[in-house]
Amino acid sequence: MLKRPTDVTQLDGLVRYSRGVALSRLALVACFVLLLLMFTPWRMAGLGVLEFGLYFALFLATELALRDPDPERAHRRLALQSDVLMFLLVTNACWLATQIRLYEGPQLQVEAALLAICVLLFAALRVHLTRVSYLIGVVPPSLTLIWIAIDWSDPFRLSHYTLAMALFVAAVLVVTARQQATDRALTRALRDLTRNHVALTQAMHESRAANRAKSELLAVASHEIRTPLNAILGFARALKGESLTPRQADLAESVVESGEQLTRLLNGVLDQARADPLRAKLDLAPLDLRALARSVVRVWNGHARAIGVTLTLEDADPTLSFLVVADLVRVEQTLVNLVSNALGAVSAGGRVTLRLAGVVEGEALRVLVEVADTGPPIPAEDRARVFEAWDQTERGRVQGGTGAGLRVCAQNLALMGGEIAVDPPNATLAVAQGGRGGAVFWFAFAAPIHRPRPAPVPLDRTGRDEIRVLAAEDNAANRKVLALALENAPVALTFAEDGALALDLWRGGVFDLILMDVNMPVLGGREAVREIRRVEPAGTRIPIWMLTANVFPEDVVRYREDGADGVLRKPLDVAALYALLAEIAQKRMADA
Repeated sequence: MLKRPTDVTQLDGLVRYSRGVALSRLALVACFVLLLLMFTPWRMAGLGVLEFGLYFALFLATELALRDPDPERAHRRLALQSDVLMFLLVTNACWLATQIRLYEGPQLQVEAALLAICVLLFAALRVHLTRVSYLIGVVPPSLTLIWIAIDWSDPFRLSHYTLAMALFVAAVLVVTARQQATDRALTRALRDLTRNHVALTQAMHESRAANRAKSELLAVASHEIRTPLNAILGFARALKGESLTPRQADLAESVVESGEQLTRLLNGVLDQARADPLRAKLDLAPLDLRALARSVVRVWNGHARAIGVTLTLEDADPTLSFLVVADLVRVEQTLVNLVSNALGAVSAGGRVTLRLAGVVEGEALRVLVEVADTGPPIPAEDRARVFEAWDQTERGRVQGGTGAGLRVCAQNLALMGGEIAVDPPNATLAVAQGGRGGAVFWFAFAAPIHRPRPAPVPLDRTGRDEIRVLAAEDNAANRKVLALALENAPVALTFAEDGALALDLWRGGVFDLILMDVNMPVLGGREAVREIRRVEPAGTRIPIWMLTANVFPEDVVRYREDGADGVLRKPLDVAALYALLAEIAQKRMADA
């Protein structure tokens, strides 16, 4: 594995490098001083001792740099001190080499040259922060080597020894100069990489903080929107059971269908807003595509009539069952976006037709959905980019949209393994539309055919034994909705307005089921569930289901960790509630 280069542009890197140089050279210089004491006069040994002292001074400089509270100032000072000490070290060693050369004349010429060569190589290969640092390190030993190689008895005679030494010095300088340039570039790159790493780390922390804030905002939005929506749907369903005129019943039915559609779209938007697109998954469940298409047309018919547009549903094969297993939210979101987009493009007097067709392929149904309109035509060059968000076509600019809705449709179909596109109307459709232009948005996908299982045993509403239900709910409207939903069921319903009161009622009564809201005053639902599980007698376990608007996957995991047995979503799914009650009743009968 390659060793990471030392970043001498930072204080810790310069300290490590300088200290390593000082400590390694101290041992070598100490041995060298001993040799000088044994074989040379004291003045030469004194130069060796001075060399030792200068290396020790470099070591002390690193210690002082570490103790400086200002890293930037310490780095600048240590860089200057190391350059000054390096100049003194190199100059002192070169002076020692000349003294050895003069000590016994030509006899010690080789030894002096070797010492100067060592100094040159050390100075040239040292990590230099600047070009000046490099020059003050290599100029003295280079000149010393040339001086040693010259025969001063005939200084103008070019001997082979002088030529060889000059070539050696030139080669060292050329090679190390390039190396120093590379080292400086590598140091700058390492410094930039470190800065980028710091910036990236900071950006990651900011992104995580933003994601946490987004998750908290979505959780609040989910709860605050679903809570009143639960009341609207609950009251609308209750209203349907009253004695109404046909028009009133139709209006109540429209409110329920619109509220249910809004609930599903809200779930889809919130889930997509918090999900990682790379990890998005389908939520597969039984789906009646024909009933869904009728619901979408019914909900949007009021808007269509208001703007003078005719919205119709064309069923290509009324005998074909469109009961499949698919992602209801994504299919409905795609349908709504395409119908809404078509209504926005058509002027008064125009038409929008939703056409449903399918072909059975073994145990799967190949579905084709078309939304044809009489709005402005889409040129061929614009059809390839009509599903790109923010990439506006001429028709999109007229509508004033951003293309984000169609982009969501394309993402949904890609996740479902289907196709989506836009074509010009065919000849038959063009004639039916009075020869006007228009566009046909279509999508196709294959889905497994759903084979319904036998219906579960319905809840016995005539039985004498009522199911005792404790419902912890702080919102008065939601308590009324729950009471209306269960008014015809064999249920004895007891309400608690917070988790603390629910605990007291549970301790003092006998219940078959607890429905627990999450966000409540005094004591929250999760805390109440944990307390019940902690103190309930061994061998007994009362079913506890959370009835809440906070139903993100991680929320459900936390509820189950607290001890909840399941989750019912707000707005209230009455069918799911009755299925739960039937399950409780059957279990109670089996235990009797």
